[in-house]
Amino acid sequence: MFIRKLSYLSLLFCILIIGCGNKADSFNKKGLSFFEQKKYDEAIDAFKKALEINKNHYDAHYGLGVAYYTKGMIDESLTELKRAIELNPEEPKVRYNIAFAYMAKQMTMEAIQEYKTAIDLFSSKKDVKKEAEAHLYLSVAYSLMENHDEALLACKKAIALNPELEDGHYFLGVCYYKNNMYDEAIAALKKTIMLNPKAEKAHSVLHVIYDKLGMVEEATSERFILQQFTQERRNRD
Repeated sequence: MFIRKLSYLSLLFCILIIGCGNKADSFNKKGLSFFEQKKYDEAIDAFKKALEINKNHYDAHYGLGVAYYTKGMIDESLTELKRAIELNPEEPKVRYNIAFAYMAKQMTMEAIQEYKTAIDLFSSKKDVKKEAEAHLYLSVAYSLMENHDEALLACKKAIALNPELEDGHYFLGVCYYKNNMYDEAIAALKKTIMLNPKAEKAHSVLHVIYDKLGMVEEATSERFILQQFTQERRNRD
């Protein structure tokens, strides 16, 4: 009789735990839905409710961290994303996103370390596109530290992983430009424009390079293209 009663209590406990888990998951899903609708305050409230039910809900901590980041609440974002890492240190997306939070705080060395960790984890999961993006943003971080050699190397790795990465070719052009490697910069920027003829930032840097090199005809052509972009924006407004 005692054993039967104990089994019943154990079953009841399991049902209660499952019920709490379902409620936490429900609030987490609401948070994701609100976030997709750009209702960030509502998303934050929903994620918080999920965590009130289950303080160890990884997805809710992660979602709350991203929502805080989107709202510009960087300290709060870091707190939640660090908690998510504690709960699941092998998930690359949280490493990737906390790096952006560190960048927003100008904590570049910390960001670099998280990008590197994300790269290793994306690689282990065979997520080539995300791995390429992480290399690209690692390159940006190195560039901000004026470490142009490492920036160039990281950018090349990004493109090797994903040759169609438009921003990869653009930033490679920027890296080459900062290293005074103008022919290489022009080639990379032209590749960007080949992938996206409307890549205004690539045309802008090309204009600067052509003007710097005294290539008047090419600079004039790029200036005309930039003026067209400006006129198109005015027409849309």
